[in-house]
Amino acid sequence: MTTLEYFKALALELRQRKLSEDQVTDVLRELHGHLQETGDRPENAFGGPKEYAARLPKGNTVSRGSKVAYLAAGVLMVVIGVKVFTGQVLGISLGFPGTLIYLGATVLVTFALIAWSNVLQRQLPEHIAADLRRAPQENGTWQMQAGSDARVPRHGGHDRKDCQ
Repeated sequence: MTTLEYFKALALELRQRKLSEDQVTDVLRELHGHLQETGDRPENAFGGPKEYAARLPKGNTVSRGSKVAYLAAGVLMVVIGVKVFTGQVLGISLGFPGTLIYLGATVLVTFALIAWSNVLQRQLPEHIAADLRRAPQENGTWQMQAGSDARVPRHGGHDRKDCQ
């Protein structure tokens, strides 16, 4: 798992534990700084994302991704409710092709909202994502830049002060 993948998985785990966005950002910033200082791989330094997140106390914040997932469930219930109401109570039929199109559109919208929810749950704070994208690593490690006391990504980058 690359460092970027690790951070995305950890962001997901932290949000599932209902930590606020500020708390997620603080945890990711702290871990990012530690990796820059030590040169460790995330798994070696912190364990797996799920295990690391489990060490932190649960929060009480509903993330944007969770809100979108709730929206998807709500849309699905409303659309099915409208179909049942119009067909059973009002006696309005869309016919077989109309019903297929209606249900197909419902499934598409629901899947799109669920996919969007997943993207939001794994989203990294912009400055951390930019730092990690600027310095892709094949093996997810950090290394010491020659002649410096600051750890920097293997393929160039900046020192930790830029991340704060």
